[in-house]
Order: sequence, then C-alpha cells, then structure tokens
Amino acid sequence: MDTAVLQGLENIRCAFLDVFFAVFTALGEELIVAAAIAVIYICFDKRLGERALLTVMTASCLTTGIKSAVRRVRPYAAGTVTRVDIDNAFVSTLDLDADMSFPSGHATATSGFFSTLALNFRRKWPIALCAAFTLLVVLSRLYLGVHYPTDVLCGLAIGIGCAFVWDFVYYRWYHYRLYVYLGIALLTLPLLFIPKTATGSMFQISALTLATAFGLLIEDNFIRFENTPLWWQRGLRLAVTGLVALVVFLPLHLWLPEGNWSDFLKYFLTVFAALTVAPFLIRVLKI
Repeated sequence: MDTAVLQGLENIRCAFLDVFFAVFTALGEELIVAAAIAVIYICFDKRLGERALLTVMTASCLTTGIKSAVRRVRPYAAGTVTRVDIDNAFVSTLDLDADMSFPSGHATATSGFFSTLALNFRRKWPIALCAAFTLLVVLSRLYLGVHYPTDVLCGLAIGIGCAFVWDFVYYRWYHYRLYVYLGIALLTLPLLFIPKTATGSMFQISALTLATAFGLLIEDNFIRFENTPLWWQRGLRLAVTGLVALVVFLPLHLWLPEGNWSDFLKYFLTVFAALTVAPFLIRVLKI
C-alpha cells in the first residue's frame, strides 16, 4: 500500500503541483511552526501559545526518539520513487537524513499545532481549516517522495494524541502542567548517551525541550507577563524577543566548536533567554 500510494502520486507530478506542494511543505517546516507558536505566545494569547508549545515539543520528542531508533530509509533513497528536488531558503529536500523517514516530523508538528488550535476554538470552521491545512502538509511529504504513508500516519497519530493529552492536562492538572512537561524533558537526556539515539536531531530536541521547560517554569513563577490588545505593543514584544534570541545565538554560533554538545548548549541558551529575558524586558518596559 505504501508503494502504490507513492507511485500513484509520482504519476501525477507536474510543475504546478511541484510548486503547490513545496509551499505547503515549507509552511509545515518545524521552524515555521515554532515561529507561529512564538507569535501566538508573545503577541496574542499566552496560554494558547504555551499549550501549543508543550504539545508540539512533546510530540517532536517522541518522533525524534523513534526516528533515531528505527532509522527507516526514505522512499527516494530506497528506490521506491524518485524525489522532487527542491533547494531554496525556505525548504530543501536535498539535505534530509536518508535514514530518518519514520515518523514524519512535518506531520507530527503540524498536526500537534493545528489540533491544539482546533481543541481551543472548538468550532466547525476553525476545525475544518486546521484539518485541511494539516492534510495538505501531509500530502506534500508524500508527493515530494520523502516519506511513506505510514510515516505520516504515525506522525499524525503522535501529534493529535499529544494535543488531546495536553488538553486533558490543562483542564485537570493545570497547576502541575509545567512539572509534567519538565518530567518529559528530562526523559530525553538518557537518549543522548545511547549510541543509536544520540543523533544531532536528538541533541537539538532535548536542548529545546529542556530550555522551554525551565524557561516556562521561571516565567510562570517569577515574571508573569500578560497579554496585550495593542498592536504596537505586540510588534515591540516580537522585536524584543527576536533581538534577545539573536544576541545569544550569534556569538555562540560563531565561537562554539562544531559538535552535538555545542549545538545542545547553543539551542538551550538561546531558547531559555527568549523565554525568560525577553518576558522580563516586556514586563519592565511595560510593553
């Protein structure tokens, strides 16, 4: 079934669909999803942004751990289908790890994010739009030849499942939610010392999860910035957060040697600063 679906999509490829699905793959990139969550958290709805962040990060931890352990070869690398070659500033199919196919990270992050939005709004049209966008991102991965259907189905199950788990946590154990998340983050550390799972992706996701766990705990207990309805304040908040992240990231990126632990430190400190220093400045500057 996996092969038949991919070969069927390969048979309908054309220049228009190449561009169409490349756009949706770009919009489903984990970095784009992270940026969307950051905008919601900093500018619009702190609680919804936090919940989306916890959902996507938890789901991404599971997916990255499974990817690193399973090491399934991507369909184009296995000769099942050819790959649509794309390489630009927004998306690339040329720099993918050939043996990290299962599950799909795009399916995981997109379904986790949009399932959180759907559960938050609980209305017909928002749910339909979230489902349609997720479906197009998932189809784009199949069309481009970089994932099998079972890869994206597993990613969908992980993302949607985590959204429902966090929906339950927020309504039943809200005051303990960040400690639950910290426990999940700490579980990623042993995977960094197991040869099969100690991949570059695992180091990055562990750093990001731990940074968000500690950063959110500090913000929630000591800083507590609030939502604002003013657009000029929202713009300033986003600028301050981006500047803080840039000031931390650039020196570390330039000065630290290459290596997994250097990446771990770089991502941890950057995200931790964005979640603590930036909200502190927002509170102090009253923006």
